[in-house]
Amino acid sequence: MIIRPATLADRDAIFEIAMEQAELYPRLRPNVDKIKALIVESISSARHYSLTTYHEGKLEGVLVAFTQNNAWAQRQNCAVMLWVSKYPCAGAQMLRMFRDWVKGRRAIRVAGFAPDVNLDPRVWKLAERIGFDPHGGAYLLYN
Repeated sequence: MIIRPATLADRDAIFEIAMEQAELYPRLRPNVDKIKALIVESISSARHYSLTTYHEGKLEGVLVAFTQNNAWAQRQNCAVMLWVSKYPCAGAQMLRMFRDWVKGRRAIRVAGFAPDVNLDPRVWKLAERIGFDPHGGAYLLYN
């Protein structure tokens, strides 16, 4: 297993995973052009975060997060938009690497994710062990 920052060479594989996840929302119609553009932006901008997991040459996981100015407080926030792992333990490792990346950026005040699909309860326990606090339906990391 290799976990590394995403590159533009990964964009098609990330897009495939994003489209698989879009199927979980049958009432929404994915905007293919917007998804592709956001993948490129997440890879190309140092402000955002994009990480991939490869196993035997195949993309098996991705974590994509976008940073923006915080509307309610000082500094910025960073929201995980896509976090998927098909390889055991890689999801946890990617979340830890994301946490460390956030902690190294003083401009980011809060980071996290608000899952809106039914996930295995072990995911919640994992997020809490890594340092994310549950707040309503979100898991937040304060910096």
